[in-house]
Amino acid sequence: MHGNTMPHEDYSNLLQIDDLMYTQIMINEHIEIVQQFAAALDTEDYAAAKSVLSPTCVYIFREQTYKGPEAIMATYSGNGEAAKAFDEIRYGSYVRDGEDGWIVIEFWDELVHRGETLRHVCEQWAKVSDGVILQIEHRDLEGERERLEAFKNRCFGEE
Repeated sequence: MHGNTMPHEDYSNLLQIDDLMYTQIMINEHIEIVQQFAAALDTEDYAAAKSVLSPTCVYIFREQTYKGPEAIMATYSGNGEAAKAFDEIRYGSYVRDGEDGWIVIEFWDELVHRGETLRHVCEQWAKVSDGVILQIEHRDLEGERERLEAFKNRCFGEE
């Protein structure tokens, strides 16, 4: 036996911990970027929202695909303008880690018109890389789109 020989140490656990810490740091950074985006939309600050989009960002909204920050922001600002037909509207959001690298925004709009209130909720899933949002996918929650259309019909007589 050699006098100063140390038993072989297994560093694989430390490497796994480092990988987990790095992954959590990246998830937190991605969540922060998406939170900036969501908060900007909640206050209708479209310039701030646009600032965290990649120049090649893609937004998939139902059957439509919008490419680039200008086209994407036009859809959000268009919805904001349309919402002004209601007596009152309040926006809010909650951001969380999703699956397979996606960050999930739960957006809610509280619409008030002629004494009636609707809280409409949807999700938008975002992919982030290099400090910017690369892709956004709108996801309707079950029954929400129908509830919104019925509310608009009651308020304005249209579908």
